[in-house]
Amino acid sequence: MITRIALFVSLISALSAPVAAGEPEVERVLPVSGLSVAFFDLIDDTPTWRIRFTAPGLASEDVDYASVSDDMAWLCQEEALPRLEAVAASPEHIVVTLMQEPVEFGAAMPGIRQFFESYTVEDGLCIWEVY
Repeated sequence: MITRIALFVSLISALSAPVAAGEPEVERVLPVSGLSVAFFDLIDDTPTWRIRFTAPGLASEDVDYASVSDDMAWLCQEEALPRLEAVAASPEHIVVTLMQEPVEFGAAMPGIRQFFESYTVEDGLCIWEVY
């Protein structure tokens, strides 16, 4: 019986754990812009958590901030909050980053397009902050 419980707990932990940077993950198609994105990493900067995604389509001249802003709110609500819940984090703020290709956190990369958006977390919701 204890073996079954241990197996169940291990399975639940494995399924709910966020994917670490560098591990392959299924790309998602954003609901508004239609861009493909992949989770890149999650950074604990308590009380702020940063979640970063790669979106190669940002290289297109047709893509601007206005075309992805609603998607960034969706990423906060549908991707960031569940991942943070899985690691028992209680963020006050979440910063969502979309980057054309992987960029080291904090590094300036003039040729790589990146968009950032900040949200306050209240009652399980991402609330847009004027940056």
